[in-house]
Amino acid sequence: GLVHSKNRDTRAPPDLQVAVMAKTTPLLEKGAPNTGPMEPPFPLKDLDDNKDKLLQGLTTEEAKRMVEIYGLNEVPEEKEPLWKMFLKQFTGPMQIMIECAALLCLSIQSWPDFIIIMVLLMTNGILGFFEEKSAQASVDALKAGLEKKMPVKRDGKFDTIPVQQVVPGDILFMRGGDIIPADCYYLSGDPCQCDEAALTGESLPVKVPRKDESGKPYSGRRMWSGSILKVGECEAVVSHTGVNTMIGEAAKAIQEASSKELGALEGKIIDAAKVLIGITVLVVVLLFFYMYTVQDVPLPDVLEMSLSLVIASVPVALPMVMKVTLSIGAKEMADEGGIVTHLTALEEIASMKVLCSDKTGTLTTAQMTVYYDNSCRCYNAFTPEQVLEFASIASNEANKDDPIDSAVLQAYCESVGADSIDAAVAARKQRYKLEKDGFVGFNAVVKRTSAIVKNLEGRTYFCAKGMVDVILKTDPKDEGKHQWEVEHYATMSQDVHQADFTLGVSGFKTLGVCVRVDDGPFKFAGILPIMDPPRHDTKRTIAKIKKSNVAVKMITGDHHNIGKELARQIDLGTDIRTPDCLKPQSDSAFHIGARDETILHADGFAKVKPLDKHEVIAVLQRKGMVVGMTGDGVNDAPALAKAQIGIAVHGATDAARSAGDIVLTRDGLSPIYTAIQISRRIFKRLKSYVIYRICISVQVVFFLACLALVYDLRFKALYIILLALFHDLQIVTIAYDKQVASPFPETPTVMGLLMQSYAMGILMFMETMGLIAFGYTFMSDTFRASYEA
Repeated sequence: GLVHSKNRDTRAPPDLQVAVMAKTTPLLEKGAPNTGPMEPPFPLKDLDDNKDKLLQGLTTEEAKRMVEIYGLNEVPEEKEPLWKMFLKQFTGPMQIMIECAALLCLSIQSWPDFIIIMVLLMTNGILGFFEEKSAQASVDALKAGLEKKMPVKRDGKFDTIPVQQVVPGDILFMRGGDIIPADCYYLSGDPCQCDEAALTGESLPVKVPRKDESGKPYSGRRMWSGSILKVGECEAVVSHTGVNTMIGEAAKAIQEASSKELGALEGKIIDAAKVLIGITVLVVVLLFFYMYTVQDVPLPDVLEMSLSLVIASVPVALPMVMKVTLSIGAKEMADEGGIVTHLTALEEIASMKVLCSDKTGTLTTAQMTVYYDNSCRCYNAFTPEQVLEFASIASNEANKDDPIDSAVLQAYCESVGADSIDAAVAARKQRYKLEKDGFVGFNAVVKRTSAIVKNLEGRTYFCAKGMVDVILKTDPKDEGKHQWEVEHYATMSQDVHQADFTLGVSGFKTLGVCVRVDDGPFKFAGILPIMDPPRHDTKRTIAKIKKSNVAVKMITGDHHNIGKELARQIDLGTDIRTPDCLKPQSDSAFHIGARDETILHADGFAKVKPLDKHEVIAVLQRKGMVVGMTGDGVNDAPALAKAQIGIAVHGATDAARSAGDIVLTRDGLSPIYTAIQISRRIFKRLKSYVIYRICISVQVVFFLACLALVYDLRFKALYIILLALFHDLQIVTIAYDKQVASPFPETPTVMGLLMQSYAMGILMFMETMGLIAFGYTFMSDTFRASYEA
């Protein structure tokens, strides 16, 4: 529900904040700090102590003052102007050397040379410009909902206003299906359910209000901006807007991280090119001085010789050749189920040492599944199939948005071998007829659903499903239509709670089922375990990725036990940590180092928030790791933007796709393993090209300098440009070269590139000079005359 403005500072100066706060009503007494997420304008205890006052909402004047303090409900966006982005493409070390060569051409009016150099320069610049322009989309996806409106109470009555005008202290009226436009606290209305999957990765909708988290008062009433209200109508008071919301912090983190650094290989290549250019500049200065002062060569000839050396030293077509090679790799990747949005990601994956993966929708199917096999706990001589059938009777087939009812009915459909849920339910209804007003649906207070049906023999069945505690014994205070206590409650309760605890530790959510036949006792039928299962290929793919010597870590917002059990099932490792370990005990180097080591060696993290994911990535990068991150929701976008390789999985939100470097078009992680193989092959091709190109440059620079110094001979600049160009053009075919992927991450070093290329370049220079010396000394006068002409 957030929108964007350009270059807006949403925070008022501290003196203005204090002045405005001093004039406001008691509702707005609390000031806001000037840094970090700003506090709401009311103490949280007012949710209980001053609820009626909060429900009055704001006046128009108060809302205006809130805008001055908190700004509009939008993410301020700082965009680099396109002209600036375009000019930036011509400021790198290689580009400056090419520009120097172009200026030298102008100075000696060598127009063919000038045109060839400018064509290469502009081609590289335009390719780089379009590459960077596409990267700016990372925050733009959060513009979704630009013109959304919502009923807000102003001056004592509800008016529909644009969501960017919502301010802290406003009262919102929301109903099922609305996207929550700002962080807020539930005040009154129906028991609600919020879908926070895109924010936290939690598979099931969250009930609001619910029990507060330990040590976090009022957290049970909190509703996050960007989540979807699935069930219920309510009034809520806004606490945070714009960049102060959780989704706003995520957008801000994307902005800060979206300026992608150079690829690992590209950075090393540029460093190696800088060394080459530095040596060339030194050679040019020495040669210029020697030729102009010692040999008395005319200035135009000296400049032309200098131009030849400059052109020979700069791998002019290097950026273009790299982009062609990477583009061919990107096409190969697209055929395998991954669209590459930033070409540098294809270089990075070859060097990737750690892959951090989201759980829901990436490692798992993102669909809750009911297990009715040996995992199901049955009581009172009922079978798993019977327990599942009773649960299906107490499910509403019309409510397809309810994940529990849908999961129960899907499992029932599979258990009876029906073609569809509708067919399975229709067949069951032939045997069990629902009594009039016999179905009682779910709400957050009673925490159960029930149905009364009659079978073909005329026997009446009461079936109920819900939270295990509630199914064992209902609470008369909850005002549910049906109240009961199961038969043999004292002993049954102990057995069931032990089984429920065991399933919980194993990462299952649980569903209790009870049944009553005619006027007999209420019997506890069994516990149905529910889990979001791993994808069929997840275990195999993770094994392949690990075999490629890439560590895999799971980062999820879901519960710790659920994460741990999934990690066990897919052989990821069971050292799954909670967010507590992400915060060092103190600011001392020792405690920060201990925290970093914990992150480095953990197999995964559970119950994390978006900025926790961002922190994990940052720590791993500080440890020298090239990090890949997969994700699908808004909650993953900051980490996708921060990681060197952000991978948005199939079905990801717009925000995740825009922040990612690779967007998968197939389910699961298998395209990532393919990407690792393709990338390592590309890396070998590019490394071969770079070593060859620097080697040729070394040979030509030293050869030209030696010719001028020893034999007082010079080449025309045009020939050198054509020689360099033909060297590049004929080696472009290396993009199709057959290579075998390395079993280890490829980590390039500047010294490694220089050692190989300079060793070969100097040997080739010596060989060439040997041939020239031989011809000059021993061959016919025609050979010597051809050079001196």
